[in-house]
Amino acid sequence: MVVLMILLLLILLIFFVPYGVDAAYEEGAVSLRVAAGPFRVTLYPKKPPTEKQRRRAEKKQEKKEAKKAQQAKKPEESAEEQPKGKNETIKVRKKLPMDFEHLMLYLKLAAHALRRFFRSFTIDLFRLHYTAGSMDPYATAMQYGYACSAAEALPSLAGEIIHVRKKDVVIASDFTADHPAVGVRIVLTLQLYKLVHMAVAFLTEYLIWNRRLRREKASASISEREEENGRQQDQ
Repeated sequence: MVVLMILLLLILLIFFVPYGVDAAYEEGAVSLRVAAGPFRVTLYPKKPPTEKQRRRAEKKQEKKEAKKAQQAKKPEESAEEQPKGKNETIKVRKKLPMDFEHLMLYLKLAAHALRRFFRSFTIDLFRLHYTAGSMDPYATAMQYGYACSAAEALPSLAGEIIHVRKKDVVIASDFTADHPAVGVRIVLTLQLYKLVHMAVAFLTEYLIWNRRLRREKASASISEREEENGRQQDQ
């Protein structure tokens, strides 16, 4: 019983612990971190390896080269012939129906799945610092205007799909700078139970719509048969 309780607790932790991604681009430097609960791992930029890690990598490389050399010395083995007299069974995979109704069904399901997928994410922080700059003052002013219009439109559109907790958007202009300066940081979090809920909802919706299509086709075929029978009786 204790073991079952521990397993259940571990499963709940796996499904309900928030998993996150922290991506940033500031002053020409890119950083990428992943998180699982309180644990943080930096994927990029990578830390320089220590002496122990270098030695381990060298040993692994030497072992790989030795295995490749041994495999090159071995003669190529011929493929084994299949015994005669046995009937080869060919498995035929069932293809999805691709008529117009099913095509529209798949498109609707894909749109709903994408909407649920993006809604399952949460943006904890969206930071955008943009400073327009160019050798031409007119180009700097145009950059500033485009950036302001994009900063007003994009967050509102993204907010309808993805929940954004904190925004930090600063648009400025610098007529003395030669080039624009951009700083972006996005912190995303996701919980696995939301993906499971999305998959269950997608499957349920597909089964309901597929059953509805089958019923409509069956009723249409029955009505066609009745019309044909009526015509034959009239003749």
